[in-house]
Amino acid sequence: MFGFLPIVLPLYFLLPQRFRNLFLFLCSVFFWFWANGAIVLVFLLSSAVTYCSGRIIARSNPKRARAALAATILINLAILIYYKYFNFLWSQLALLLGLFSLHLSQPAKIALPIGISFFIFEAISYSVEIYRKAENPARRFTDFGAYLGAFPHFVAGPIVRFSDVSDKLRSRPVTVDLFFSGICRFAQGLGKKVFLANTLGRAADRVFDLSSAQLTTPLAWLGILCYTLQIYYDFSGYSDMAIGLGRFLGFTFPENFDQPYRSKNITEFWQRWHITLATWLRDFLFIPLGANRKGPARTYLNIFIVFFLCGLWHGAAWTFVVWGVYHGVLLIGERALRNRFHFQTSGIPGNVLTFLLLIIGWVFFRSQSLKAAWSFLGVMFSLKIQPSQFQFFPFRYYLENDVLIAIVLGAIFAWFPAENLELDAVKRAAGWTVLRASVALLLILYAATVLSTVGFNPFIYSRF
Repeated sequence: MFGFLPIVLPLYFLLPQRFRNLFLFLCSVFFWFWANGAIVLVFLLSSAVTYCSGRIIARSNPKRARAALAATILINLAILIYYKYFNFLWSQLALLLGLFSLHLSQPAKIALPIGISFFIFEAISYSVEIYRKAENPARRFTDFGAYLGAFPHFVAGPIVRFSDVSDKLRSRPVTVDLFFSGICRFAQGLGKKVFLANTLGRAADRVFDLSSAQLTTPLAWLGILCYTLQIYYDFSGYSDMAIGLGRFLGFTFPENFDQPYRSKNITEFWQRWHITLATWLRDFLFIPLGANRKGPARTYLNIFIVFFLCGLWHGAAWTFVVWGVYHGVLLIGERALRNRFHFQTSGIPGNVLTFLLLIIGWVFFRSQSLKAAWSFLGVMFSLKIQPSQFQFFPFRYYLENDVLIAIVLGAIFAWFPAENLELDAVKRAAGWTVLRASVALLLILYAATVLSTVGFNPFIYSRF
């Protein structure tokens, strides 16, 4: 906000169109180097392999194209597994061998590069789209690099497919209206992050840092409610900022959220939450597995596999695996009820039940271990009202005024059906643009002030 972007944007617009992809690629490489150091070579390796294989796939016979596609997917998955899962797999192997009195030495910890899950998924989707003849390969390596490594969505998505931006890689004029809408969208995301997610996250962290002896039922519900809203506004805030930054550069990135907590069942939730991941899993995993074409039993197995891997994609820990399996089981149950009994939750009861099920799932997602998650859930549903002798702070210490305001505003923005508002006349009014610009400017200035005083607050999804 204060160094990189103010330098990059003016230079970007001073350059002719034909040099902008090269400049964007170089800036993105620098951005990755800034965050990850020499591990930028991993990104460059993945980019080179994927680009070259795309050219081979497009020009080869089906047999050679399949071989190139398989090789590309294996190389990219190997990179992801090494950096994201090696430590986890090694620790699980050590536990298994320990049962037979065998011991493994501890390897050096492998740092997780920022954004690796996102660019690996984008690299795989690019290769598959070329193989399926859905897109032609990028003409130049710099064009492909500008797509794969574009810094606006590099850290935490949305997952952008090559087909989403292929036409914009050739020419992307930036109009005043597009740039202005980008500013407003960026400010909206920044406001979500700073005013809602960070405030709610402070309260959630305080509660989840308590031991089970210190935790009470009201505190547990406060903590998980704060986290439920925090993760939504943190991640949707980043997506808004990425979409806004993309508009600065002439791109139109896909939407990633659609008020998911308004969902009346888990199936609808996954149509509204992290939309680009859900559609990626559907198109590049669920459908190739056979989708629902091979009978109910195979469909349920496919759903289970997809959400097992979805949980594992989110992190190398059993808590994430359980979270993914939990959602897979809920989706299987909903599909079975719908197919067998023509029943599906709906209306306000469906929304309440779905939100409760989501809250339970977020306990596993937030907890440091399965033991901690079960302990937290036990307190949530045990009606433990009185604090133990180890409780040093009253309930009001955790529910500060700014936290209470963030909960209220967060609930309004998460559930209010804004599409029902008749705003067409308002948007055509002369003062509408001035109002939007004023609100955006105030959000950015105030958020910058807050960030400069409270320090760095990383996005939750930056570690995925």
